[in-house]
Amino acid sequence: MKRRDFIKFSVLGLVLFQKETLIAKTISKNNALVLEEVYEILFPKTTTMPSSKEFNALKFLLSTINHKSFLDYDKNLVINGANSFIRSFPKFLKLNKEEKKELIYSIVNDNDYANTWLSKLVYFGIEAMLADPIYGGNTNQIGWKSINHKIGYPRPKRRYGKKL
Repeated sequence: MKRRDFIKFSVLGLVLFQKETLIAKTISKNNALVLEEVYEILFPKTTTMPSSKEFNALKFLLSTINHKSFLDYDKNLVINGANSFIRSFPKFLKLNKEEKKELIYSIVNDNDYANTWLSKLVYFGIEAMLADPIYGGNTNQIGWKSINHKIGYPRPKRRYGKKL
């Protein structure tokens, strides 16, 4: 990673974490494309595990992030992290898969904000792969099948229950 990119990404992360103002909770098409590509690096298809596209990690994240129960801190981290990433690495989508992978691995080791952002994406990616399909991920129970999970009963009847 270039020193200038590292400094820009670090400064943006610090500024965004220090402000407590809520930023618009929308994800642009460009952000969605970047998130999808990052998810493909974090969750590639292997001989035994599905890729993030196969278990719908992005669909799960977008539907979850828009629910009122989603924490503002997490929502801001996902959205602002994507915005910071795009500003710091505007040519990311033009890189080949190996270059994207190298970039992701380099920033996770060099930048705490990027590490926190990517960790949150991994958290929601695992949730997308292993949650009940009613929540928008784990398409056709592909995540469960990949780890030979036995489904628990009763399964949820609706996406989110009422608060008591």
